[in-house]
Amino acid sequence: MRRTCYTKQFINDTIGDGIFACEKIVKCTNVMKTDHFISFIDKSSTKSYCNSCYSESDNLKRCSVCKHVRYCSEKCQKKNWKIHKYECPNLKELTDVEFIPLLIRLTALLHSSPELRNAYGLNDMMKHTEMENQKISEYYMLLINGVKEIVKAENVDPSLCFNIYSKLIVNLFTLEDGQLRSIGCALIPSFTKLNHSCSPNCVLSFKGGTAYITAIKDIPKGAQLTISYISLPQSFLQRKAELHQQFNFKCECDMCTLQRKQGVDTMLMRQCSSCKEHCHPTVYEEKQELYCTVCKSPFTSSPILSDVALKNMERYDLNMTAVSHQDVVVVNHLVEQTEKLIVEGAWEPALRTGLKATVGLMEWAQDFPSTGLFIAKLAKLYGLQQGESRSSSKDNLMKALQLLDIALRCLSAALPRKHDLLCEVKQLYDSTLQELAVLQK
Repeated sequence: MRRTCYTKQFINDTIGDGIFACEKIVKCTNVMKTDHFISFIDKSSTKSYCNSCYSESDNLKRCSVCKHVRYCSEKCQKKNWKIHKYECPNLKELTDVEFIPLLIRLTALLHSSPELRNAYGLNDMMKHTEMENQKISEYYMLLINGVKEIVKAENVDPSLCFNIYSKLIVNLFTLEDGQLRSIGCALIPSFTKLNHSCSPNCVLSFKGGTAYITAIKDIPKGAQLTISYISLPQSFLQRKAELHQQFNFKCECDMCTLQRKQGVDTMLMRQCSSCKEHCHPTVYEEKQELYCTVCKSPFTSSPILSDVALKNMERYDLNMTAVSHQDVVVVNHLVEQTEKLIVEGAWEPALRTGLKATVGLMEWAQDFPSTGLFIAKLAKLYGLQQGESRSSSKDNLMKALQLLDIALRCLSAALPRKHDLLCEVKQLYDSTLQELAVLQK
């Protein structure tokens, strides 16, 4: 059967390169996929994950030459050799590879191989436009010295190194495992033309050794495909600061344009210390300041709230008022608190806190894989709780099923079929349904 080509590349004077829909794309469609990319596993994951398919295993085999890179099978080792062969001889001479930053390793790899630079389209990639920026320039000597540790010093071209680095810092993607955990970075040539939006219509995911772009919204013919370069959801000023710091551009997506036009950040909710009213604050973008929409007084707390301010906001969350889910900073704080409580084994507080966060996540990020994963964790907490009676146990399982149904809808919209996480949540749903059926007999 002929595979449909959903996209085309287009150059625009305003936004540069972009990828656009050749025809209407339906939500949940896997629009693009490729296994043509370079990836590195970070030091905390290198002993647990295959360097080719990114599967987690306790039985990985090390490369017999360099003794550093690990694989789950001979098939994966052979597949990855087309890239690893350029790095393997250099790594053989090193004893502390895991402590070398991934950006330096990748810069050294591409510096050593014109073939890889051509094969992975490095020459056509955009680079950071402020290379004299102090924060970037201060990495110069660290970069050069790091490359010299891997490649023989006399063979290092500082100008080439810095040119490669300036492209990598704005074109790398976060590499994730089957549970959406960050395990490294990836350079994916065919995806680097995807532009950013704070309200994207696509997401990136990995399954095995393949990267996927999946539509999380219906996309009309001729519309641009977009992903988010940063973690979402965030407030307007948070997004603006992170995009400028890391990628050096001012976002002109529909969401940011609308918020500039409105002059308020609808993802925040603040209580004014002067008039005591709650409101979506007025944003003064250039001053990075927020003001009360009602009495025009400045807010004393910054857009990124202090711990004290967050605790004050949480008093409203206990009563499940609108404040809890109308302020994205509070929602993200509640997500962090929930994850912390889960690690500590405090399941009941984690469940209460997580359910509050879910309201906001479903409003702003319902089609993101991370939201589905978070809700699935809450469902597991219900399943782990033993009721005081048969009736309460059945009630917990029914609540778990409701959450798993929501999680499956989130994950199905954003992940390719048979993705590890999607399959795991489906299995959990089925087993919970069977357990509930036994209790109902």
